[in-house]
Amino acid sequence: MNEPSVKLSVVVLNHNSGTMLVDCLDSLFAEPFPWPVEVIVPDNQSTDESLGLAEKKWGDRIEVLRNGANKGFAWGNNIGIHRSSGEYVCLLNPDTIVHPGAFEEVVRFMDERPRAGFAGPKVLNKDGTFQLSAKRSIPTPMDAVYRAAGISKLFPDSKRFARYNVTYLDPDATHQVDACTGCCMFARRAMLDEIGLLDEGYFIYCEDVDWFLRAKRAEWEVWYVASAVIEHHHAYSARFRRAQAVRDFHNSMIRFHKKHFASEYSAPVNLLIYAGVRMRMVMMIAYRTLAGWG
Repeated sequence: MNEPSVKLSVVVLNHNSGTMLVDCLDSLFAEPFPWPVEVIVPDNQSTDESLGLAEKKWGDRIEVLRNGANKGFAWGNNIGIHRSSGEYVCLLNPDTIVHPGAFEEVVRFMDERPRAGFAGPKVLNKDGTFQLSAKRSIPTPMDAVYRAAGISKLFPDSKRFARYNVTYLDPDATHQVDACTGCCMFARRAMLDEIGLLDEGYFIYCEDVDWFLRAKRAEWEVWYVASAVIEHHHAYSARFRRAQAVRDFHNSMIRFHKKHFASEYSAPVNLLIYAGVRMRMVMMIAYRTLAGWG
């Protein structure tokens, strides 16, 4: 008898995530999934105990891929996606905790909507507050201006000024959006066959919105599913707030703009945008260095 086909592939990219990887897998395997699931853990050259702890506890339930290098978020996840076989693929950060029923809810939702290419759950902080990054729009230069100036916080109900984090949309209701969370992204295999995988030109940051934008241009839908809930503790992500990560983030912003929007602006305007991004990068590095982030 043939083995049933895999419904969902979960890819948990690991790089020195400590005990968080095991905590994430604990929450995932607590789920009584009604269909076959595979869990793939690509490891980007970890030097801590994270992978050993995961293999010791869950070695019979996970497939570990030792990548032998750390070439970034997109690169590591793409290795996992290539290895996967599910109808859906979920890219899950190791600093997350899956609430009961969350994954089944997202898959059910996507099953009911054939053009839902991406979907993401509601994302909470450890204290139960809502993470704004769970539902977003594709960022534009003006969105960056409104956020930097604090205007988006002053007018959270404005569809113009609060466009990026769409704070005018009820977080307790499901919505079609431009972008869902990047820490728990569900993708339909049929869509990936059409639009391709993550752009490995991004080391970290912006690869998710690049993916969502490519899906939107191919007329696939992106959904925020409020009835599915996870926690994102940011402990893993916090390491990336150091100086190199600030550079990576701003370099990714420039790459994203050049790839998707530079043709819509004149050369002088593009130069101003790039100068503004670089200035913001220098200011953030200086501030965080003085604050002791290193």
